[in-house]
Parts: sequence; structure tokens; C-alpha cells
Amino acid sequence: MSKYGIPTDLEEEVVRLLYKRVGDLNWTYLTDNDRSSLYKAWTSDPAVGGRLLPFIGSEENIRLWLKNGPMKEYIRATYGVGKWAPLVVKPSTPVSELVVMALGPGWKVDLESLDIKPLRVIIRHEDDEEMEQRFAWAPMRDFKHLAWAAIAAQAGGDALPWVICTVDSFVRRITPEQKATNERITKRLGLISAHVTDG
Repeated sequence: MSKYGIPTDLEEEVVRLLYKRVGDLNWTYLTDNDRSSLYKAWTSDPAVGGRLLPFIGSEENIRLWLKNGPMKEYIRATYGVGKWAPLVVKPSTPVSELVVMALGPGWKVDLESLDIKPLRVIIRHEDDEEMEQRFAWAPMRDFKHLAWAAIAAQAGGDALPWVICTVDSFVRRITPEQKATNERITKRLGLISAHVTDG
């Protein structure tokens, strides 16, 4: 049960419905304005807001619960992370495949090292398993969060090289200018830049 006392089965039904809808909309690449419109529509939708209202108490609280709860976790859930991961209808490409798409074959992903905020794992190349790197990935809109996490970790003593991988889709491509900017920023910060088009 959530802090609002939403029964677990109701919460799962609502989140499953939301995740199905956003899977069809390619949520990851929607603009903030598009997302705001959807929050408003869902809040007044009897199948979403109507079912949550008796437990959450106001439309504003429903919107906040949607935004800061299931939708904040959606991208991680699509990669199999978090309590709502089993409710995702359209999962993202597994990180092991993203690593190969970004860096080429021969990389092994240590799934035991998976961490969040941002999503990241330790990778090793089969030719040199002693050589480890940290692979962090997110949509282009979160590039600054990837870069900040890397420099903050390194400032805190993390000696591993960081690969910062931005992910776009065929629907919303990263422009050559954005890609070049990412590469200049990561080079200046002593990080490795990668880019993947996925879905």
C-alpha cells in the first residue's frame, strides 16, 4: 500500500494502464508540454484519476502522485529496474545490448553492479577483464545528469572511466550538433561519449 493508502492491486492496475498508454506514445521522448497535457488528462480520466481520487483526495495530489511516482520511475522500469518494472508493456533494449550498440562487441556487463540515478553498470572487455569502465545511459534530455553523476563520482574517488551514453529514438533523433556538443563536453571532462538510437 502507498502512503496515500491506495490498495496495491488498484495501484498496479492504474500503473499498468499508464505504462501501456505511454508505451504507445513513446513517453521518453515527449516534450514537457506534452507530458503536462497528459497528466491533466489522466487526472480527470475516470480510469485513472477517478479511481485514485478517493485515496489521494485532490486532483492536484493525483497529478503529483502520477508525476513523482509511476512516471518518474517509468524509464528505469522499462530497463527492468524498480517495483513497477513488471508492469511495463514495452520494455527497452537490455543494457547488455545497449553496450554492444554503443561500444561494439566483446563487452561484458556486470548486472550485479546496476545502480540508479542515473542508470549505470560496470562493464569489462573480454580481451582485458581487469579494465573496467562505468557505463551510464539515459535519454538525451538527461545528458547533464549523466555528466554530473560521473564528475561527482570521480570527485568522490571513483577511479573508473565513465562512458556516458545518450539514447535517442528513430522518432526523436539527436542532431549532429547535439552529438558533437556531447562529445566536446565529455572530452573536456575526461569522460567517454557514446550514442545509441533505440526504438
